[in-house]
Amino acid sequence: MTVNSGMELHQAIYQFYRTQIQFGLYQYGEKLPSLEETYKRFHTSLDTVNPAYHRLCQEGYITISKKSGAKVAVRYGPEQIRRHVQTFYAERRESLTDISRCIWPLLGQAQCLALKTGSLNAADLEAFADAGSHSAILTVWRVLDHKYGNLGNELLMRLIRYLYLYFYGSFWGMASDERLHEITLKQLRTAAALCQEARWGELPDVLRVIQEEFYRSLCLFYRENITPEPFCRQVAFSWDAYKKSSQLRYSLAMDLLTEIGRGVYPVGSYLPSAQRLSAEKGVSVSTVRRAVSLLNSVGAVKSSRPLGARVLPPSQSADHCDFTQPDLRRRLLDVAESLQIFALSGKDVSALTLTSLNETSLFSWKQYLLDLKSRGLSRRVIYASLSLISRDAPSQTLRTIYSELLRLLFWGNPIEALMRDAQKDPLFFVSGLDRMTAALERRDADRFSSTLEFLLIHELRRTVEVLLGLGIREAGNILIPDINNEWKTMNTWR
Repeated sequence: MTVNSGMELHQAIYQFYRTQIQFGLYQYGEKLPSLEETYKRFHTSLDTVNPAYHRLCQEGYITISKKSGAKVAVRYGPEQIRRHVQTFYAERRESLTDISRCIWPLLGQAQCLALKTGSLNAADLEAFADAGSHSAILTVWRVLDHKYGNLGNELLMRLIRYLYLYFYGSFWGMASDERLHEITLKQLRTAAALCQEARWGELPDVLRVIQEEFYRSLCLFYRENITPEPFCRQVAFSWDAYKKSSQLRYSLAMDLLTEIGRGVYPVGSYLPSAQRLSAEKGVSVSTVRRAVSLLNSVGAVKSSRPLGARVLPPSQSADHCDFTQPDLRRRLLDVAESLQIFALSGKDVSALTLTSLNETSLFSWKQYLLDLKSRGLSRRVIYASLSLISRDAPSQTLRTIYSELLRLLFWGNPIEALMRDAQKDPLFFVSGLDRMTAALERRDADRFSSTLEFLLIHELRRTVEVLLGLGIREAGNILIPDINNEWKTMNTWR
């Protein structure tokens, strides 16, 4: 099962089931879940599942009939199955082990917050006892959905489902490690009990054990089942927030916003013509025009004939922004959802990154932050810190995900302009920047990461307030984590 950047969900579902068949988890004559079962379990639509099953049928993996449903149509002997497993895992040794190591810093706090606001269903937990069955693979999916659905973040759910298809979906069915199954079920039962008793402080340690067991089991699986192939081509992990071909305009608009932010197209300059951008970006002229129209609605550019699209200063974006445009409102919601993911993971990911830095990299971080202060750009400390993490995190998975989430923040220029106008405490970000710089001087990863977490939660709360003020009601579903008691008042910053 390969999940590539730009892959639509129907392709991911196709490759998920194809891999299950190739691994012998579904054998000749066995039925796949019905179309209705699949689209309900994957929280998608019949229109998404249909192409996946049609492709499996077209390529000879299954047959489909109204009477019998979808049945596996290929026979694989033990040697063929072993070869499929060997090839798949040999090509993903680096990416799967990297993902397994970074799941906790990326999603650990999100798990805890989600469980704190919800509860685990005992019936779902008991289904893990039959962990090798097809139903248990999908039970993992349901438990993930149950845990994270309370956070009100569609983007986070897409990311989690993506990681599941890439890692858990392939490995859980293959793992014959009884210790993994037993410990997973035991820890989840313990977590459920802690939730019922509101013993939230003990929850992280219990959940962390599950992820540590997955990593141990994965390493054991490689040692016992996968022959090392020194020159094997590695399939790198990748993730694209806008994975559907119908959403290419968003990806292109985000690329252009990123380039504007980096000065490729300076304020006052004009974007290249639609024909030139079409050739450079490898998309149709109509996609370019729709992307530029989106940039107009977000207030990043102003189009006029015959000159084209002129780049506007970020401070003017709110004045030129069409907040009634549905596409724009959804993109502004992306900003809030990205900030929630950063707020829930930023402390652990930044601490992990800082402890991995050598002296040269640490010095570059300090200089970067000092330069922000000298230029009067203290409010950029959040973006600057996330940018440094996305560059230097000791995990390709974290770098990939943080880089993609960071790009989504470029949609937030009009929000930032509105917040800047309403900012009552101009020293707020200066104080935060000073604390973070001092923490770098002492190589105090905990102080740096705690300050960044506070700033991220503050930014998330203000962003949600702005979106609600604009009438984007969906923003009210985004759960905002509590601020640590150490940061309850602004007095602790001075």
